[in-house]
Amino acid sequence: MTEGRGSPEPYRVINSAWLSTTVRLAYRAGTWALVGCLVVQLFLVGLDVFEVVGRDSTIHRQFAYLYGWLTPALVVLAVVAGLPRWRVGQVALLLVLFAAQTYLPTLAEQAPLVAAFHAVNALAVFWLALHLARSAGADTRATSLVSGGP
Repeated sequence: MTEGRGSPEPYRVINSAWLSTTVRLAYRAGTWALVGCLVVQLFLVGLDVFEVVGRDSTIHRQFAYLYGWLTPALVVLAVVAGLPRWRVGQVALLLVLFAAQTYLPTLAEQAPLVAAFHAVNALAVFWLALHLARSAGADTRATSLVSGGP
């Protein structure tokens, strides 16, 4: 650019208000999708416990790997949506709890008392996911008001 022409507006691919609204809606939808997956997961655990689908079924573990990408995606969405740091911290805690949930069963042979926290941690994951989903509407509205978006 030459100096005489003035400074052009920065190149914008998409409207920032549209992006902000879309990211907030994606965060809200993602939290509820995670809660839904956790409910299905609980049902699948019941199928495994009562050997409905076979003695050596791993259906509930395989399903967890299927939707496990939601937790890191929620962290990214929470940051991009501009949620308060404490809320981003809660979403990050959900990621840590979910990661621990996948690791705890591997300790069954070496440390069965620690592995037994798999069930307790599942309750914590579900409670925190439900809390985040229920508060997502208020968070996204508050963020919208602060950012001046719709």
